[in-house]
Amino acid sequence: MKRKLLMTVIFIISLSTMLMDWFGGQRGVQDISGLILLNNPIAVACMILTLIGIWTHYGETSYMLIYVGLTGIMTMEIYEFLTWHILTISGSFNLALSFDWCNPEFYIAVMSMIATLLIYRYYFQKMDLTKSQDYV
Repeated sequence: MKRKLLMTVIFIISLSTMLMDWFGGQRGVQDISGLILLNNPIAVACMILTLIGIWTHYGETSYMLIYVGLTGIMTMEIYEFLTWHILTISGSFNLALSFDWCNPEFYIAVMSMIATLLIYRYYFQKMDLTKSQDYV
C-alpha cells in the first residue's frame, strides 16, 4: 500500500506541472497553462489508465497500463505543443511559432513525465511480476 501511495504521489507531482504556464507570447498577458491538456479526452483517458495501472494487481498488465498511460500523456503534451496556436493565434500549423512562444515550463513538464516513466520502469524491473502480492 505504501508503494502504491508513493507511485501515486510521484504521478500527481508530475501532473502538477500542468499548473504552470506552458505557452504564451508575453508573460502575464497571453499565457496558456498546461491545463489545456485536460481539454484533450485522450490525455484524460491516459491519466485514468495510469491510475488504474498503479492501483491494480495484474502484474505485467498493470505495467503495460502505466506505460501506455504515461507515453500517451507525453504524446498529447507534444501534440498540444504543436497545435495550441492554431485556433488562437495563427490559424495554421507553424512549427517556428510553437518553438518561439513555448515557455521553459513546458519542457519541465515533458521532462518530469519522462522521469516518472523511468522511475516506474526501474521499479517494475526490480520486482517479480509473476507473484500475486501487493507489488505496488
